[in-house]
Amino acid sequence: MEALEPAPALSTIMLTQSRVIRAPRTSVYQAWADPDFIKQWFGPAAMFCAAVSLEVRVGGTYRIEMHMKPDAPPQARANMSQEAVVTGTYTQVVPNELLQFTWEPSWSPGERSLVTISLRDITAGTELTLRQEKFASEQSRDAHQQGWSRALDNLTATLES
Repeated sequence: MEALEPAPALSTIMLTQSRVIRAPRTSVYQAWADPDFIKQWFGPAAMFCAAVSLEVRVGGTYRIEMHMKPDAPPQARANMSQEAVVTGTYTQVVPNELLQFTWEPSWSPGERSLVTISLRDITAGTELTLRQEKFASEQSRDAHQQGWSRALDNLTATLES
């Protein structure tokens, strides 16, 4: 009798980031649920959001397409593709409290991680906690850590302006 191969373990590689945003929880939620709002803050510095489609409901899908900015620095042009797309499916939606969705980036074919956005009222406004888990590698996690840090800074600046 042949020995069975053990099932591959799900990745436990994850990242967590939090921000306090001086804005109501409903506004912070809307920033994630409105395609026009996402275009204002989402994406790396050298890129802009060209198209966003969202079906914010359990089982609904999303697609975010980013393009290189015409004035992007040469280093960014050398290290990044001209277009990046991320797609996924919403797995949990609690309006103004929680969004959870799969994350399938075009720059990392075959990788599928899980993002959870939690919102909580605090005295100063809203505490946003982003958790992303099930990365394919620590390298992917580290790259996403930088990307989310910039995105959350942009989101905070957009909502607080």
